[in-house]
Amino acid sequence: MMFLESPWPILIIGLAAEVVLAVILIQTGRGALLAAMAGVAAVVGIGLLVEHFAVTDRKLITQTLDEAAAAVEANDPPRVLALLASDADETRSAAKEHLGKAEFVQVKIFSLEIHVVRTTSPPTAKATFNVLATGKWRNGEFGEQTLRPFPMFVGLRYESGRWLITSHKFVEDPRGG
Repeated sequence: MMFLESPWPILIIGLAAEVVLAVILIQTGRGALLAAMAGVAAVVGIGLLVEHFAVTDRKLITQTLDEAAAAVEANDPPRVLALLASDADETRSAAKEHLGKAEFVQVKIFSLEIHVVRTTSPPTAKATFNVLATGKWRNGEFGEQTLRPFPMFVGLRYESGRWLITSHKFVEDPRGG
């Protein structure tokens, strides 16, 4: 699965194999090693294509979370709500409240960890990550502020061919209080 989640493993292994073959080529001068080097390059290329086009749960969950961050950043409540499961009432209320009170300028997700449970019906997942948000209160009470990065937990469920957010929890108060 690791090879389908990131291009780095195939690139590192391919580069290491090419370096070894190049050293042997220099030491022995055998032109046949050029064919082996081309073969390794072809395998790496095919591996990169497979990784790029493989659709995994982790990639789909990351896409959902990135879409949510972009929708919050665009201050677009309908786009945010479209990413929530129909029974995610508490998260739906919180999204409406936060988007009603604040105008977001930038939202970044980093240090994302995803745990998928395919044995449930429907499949579920848990994602933990850090959020860095910049914004201002709509009432103009404060100027633009950047909140320190804060940890967040999100529950997800796979339904209708996509991952939807079912719950959320700020691990600590994002205002630092």
